[in-house]
Amino acid sequence: MTGIYLGGGGSEHDEAALWDEAFTPGQRVSIWSFAMPLGPARTGSAQWLSNALHTRGDFTLDAWGLEKTDDDHSAQRLQRSQVVAIPGGNTFDLLHHLQQHDLLSALNAFLNDGGQVYGGSAGAILLGADIAIAEAEDPNDAGVSDTRGLNRLAGAVVRPHYQPEQDTELQQWATVHQQVVLALPERSGVVVTDTAGRVMARNVGPEAVQVFSPTGLQARPAGMAWDLSES
Repeated sequence: MTGIYLGGGGSEHDEAALWDEAFTPGQRVSIWSFAMPLGPARTGSAQWLSNALHTRGDFTLDAWGLEKTDDDHSAQRLQRSQVVAIPGGNTFDLLHHLQQHDLLSALNAFLNDGGQVYGGSAGAILLGADIAIAEAEDPNDAGVSDTRGLNRLAGAVVRPHYQPEQDTELQQWATVHQQVVLALPERSGVVVTDTAGRVMARNVGPEAVQVFSPTGLQARPAGMAWDLSES
């Protein structure tokens, strides 16, 4: 069974219910802040996540790519961790980095071997079928042409930072692309498990998640579980 944790893009306090399930003291966590540019922004993103985790207990943390000299993107390094944490930033920059270092296939293998992935904002979008939905917020300065994501959500895509005024835009996306859109407010989180090909989602709250499909909109309140393949 694989474990995926989708954050709505809020603070660690906004996503507290999700973090309670994603992170258990004693774990070794790899931090991939590749959605931020190398330098102070990337270092600051990794430091924020490190500090937030340490308030929850003892973790062994391995922040990747904070220095130009850190070029170890090996599967062996990844396998030493139990959780990969991917915070926010520019989703196109994130995908570009993973494509350049062959980390998409490594992350898929990690999940297939029982690893867990937390994605907040850009990291959550990456776990869906395609990141092109991020174009409304993120410039594609990296020139990414292949926008396929990790596709671990039964073909759905993710839109974090959801606000009700986006309803028309997101329904249009679902209809035109014939895809399910998981719209996550900042104060929400979704746990996704894949057991023998059955992909189940559960909203841990506190706010409702909106699911836009080609046939319409359904709200998934806190505590509700559903089969993503039937959304």
